[in-house]
Amino acid sequence: MKNVWISPVSVTMQATLITVLAFDPLAVTEDSSFVSDPEAGRYYFPALTPPFQNRATYRYDLGRDAWALEQLLTFANVTATIRCNVIRLQKTEGLWVHSPQWPTGEFCSLLNDIGGPVEHVVLPCNAFEHKAPMKAFIKKYPNVNVWIAPGQYGPLGNCGTSLTKKSKMGYKVDGIFGDDSSPPPPWSDEFDIATLYVDLPKNAGPVSEVAFCHRPTKTLITTDAVVYVPRKPSKILSTYFDEEKTIAKDPNFWPKSVLQAVFLPLRTTTGTNNNIIYPGYEALVDRLVRAPILRAVVDSRAPVAVRDWILEQTTTNTVYDDSNVNYKKWDYDRVITSHFASPIKATPMDVRAAFDYLFEDTLSSSTNLPPIACKDWELLDGINQFIAKYNAR
Repeated sequence: MKNVWISPVSVTMQATLITVLAFDPLAVTEDSSFVSDPEAGRYYFPALTPPFQNRATYRYDLGRDAWALEQLLTFANVTATIRCNVIRLQKTEGLWVHSPQWPTGEFCSLLNDIGGPVEHVVLPCNAFEHKAPMKAFIKKYPNVNVWIAPGQYGPLGNCGTSLTKKSKMGYKVDGIFGDDSSPPPPWSDEFDIATLYVDLPKNAGPVSEVAFCHRPTKTLITTDAVVYVPRKPSKILSTYFDEEKTIAKDPNFWPKSVLQAVFLPLRTTTGTNNNIIYPGYEALVDRLVRAPILRAVVDSRAPVAVRDWILEQTTTNTVYDDSNVNYKKWDYDRVITSHFASPIKATPMDVRAAFDYLFEDTLSSSTNLPPIACKDWELLDGINQFIAKYNAR
């Protein structure tokens, strides 16, 4: 394990998650208004992730030449929003597309309406819901340059960590993040890039995610690393659920939807007015947090790798490792994510706070797992304990 030294002038974040929950909520600066174009078409075949019909796309202007194209992701009793984020490159004025979603007529209409050529597309992780639409998107935009996270596996395509070995993604790949053997992307002069890649024991495949800091607009672009859950559901849910009978009428609709989306139990308590309260929801809402399922399954099994990845994204002062390597400073004042609401008004230290459990002095080995601090995360804490016992054998 690396010993990391942080200069005395920096702030050492040692608070537990419960302390983080006591902070004032961070602000979501997104304009709630959206643009849609249903007449362009909301059907795509074959889509590998539901909804299979009436797949709406809403476009949000995030400011600073950035946009979010939002769709729904539905599996059984889980309903979540998923976003493709788009940045206009300053040098070429072309579009940089992060985690594209299914290219329905509406999606393509809203993307094209931004203006400028679609120059680059990024697959930022190897999670199924982000990986599934890539081939369809590239078919719609065949001249786009393609950059992908390492360690893709499964029926939707395979690649290693370098282009020296031929990838089998079903489409051309111009670069793999973290591959030192190939030139950096032509847009890398505008971005800081940090790649997480870990081979987890007994896992179906590696876990990878790439984070980006767009320097000109001081924007951190992440996929699943952190989430910000607002108290109001996205308007796009009304394209799948009845607005009057379900969303507006049931005060528990949104809390239950959030908990199911992040794999937390639907435990309830009774409030002072005999109203139903979901403590797990209250522990997540209106704040920047690490996705619980990733904390349990990834952070618990590869805490050092995740910590170093977050350290790279949140360094605000000089930081050295055992090799006397100087980590580069990332400068941003907002975060854009692939789920729920954004942009979030947040600094590197706000992002670091969501991972405080990885920066405690007690972290000494991969089996010394960070506990899940919230009472409602008993299911995920159980996963932690199971993995700890398994790895200790």
